[in-house]
Amino acid sequence: MFFQPWALIAIPTVFIAALMYSRWSSKWGRVASFGISVLGLAGVLLLEFPGAGGFDSPVLPVAFLIIGSNGWLATLLPYAAESYPLRVRGRATGWVASCSKFGGLIAQFLSLLGVVPVLWVAALAIMVPTLLAMALIAYFGDESRGRDLREVDAIPAG
Repeated sequence: MFFQPWALIAIPTVFIAALMYSRWSSKWGRVASFGISVLGLAGVLLLEFPGAGGFDSPVLPVAFLIIGSNGWLATLLPYAAESYPLRVRGRATGWVASCSKFGGLIAQFLSLLGVVPVLWVAALAIMVPTLLAMALIAYFGDESRGRDLREVDAIPAG
């Protein structure tokens, strides 16, 4: 049986992400989660290049990846639901959920075909859109904590 006990950090991460989202900031909690993911991806890159001052063990970079990805996945649907007006909220949140699941299916399909790139290329390919998402949420994302969702409905369609 293959069991990594350090992977159990994913369980409390969801609770911590939900607490940050509800008590601190919905927007900046998401940005922080993306940042932790980027730190993990950078650590994975350093694993591949030991001469660059990388890590000897993958535990810390993988832990950052687990914490960061679980944090932003745990808050993805609530943030989506709070960002769309009522007239499209269900459909839009459904699209967000299905697209997030579809990405995982594509990754599994590519691995079955054996076309997954080497680790450092995959980490870099993931890091670029993760940094972009983090920057876009930081710049354009709305703070939904403490906001009445009827305010979102008041935004004109178009």
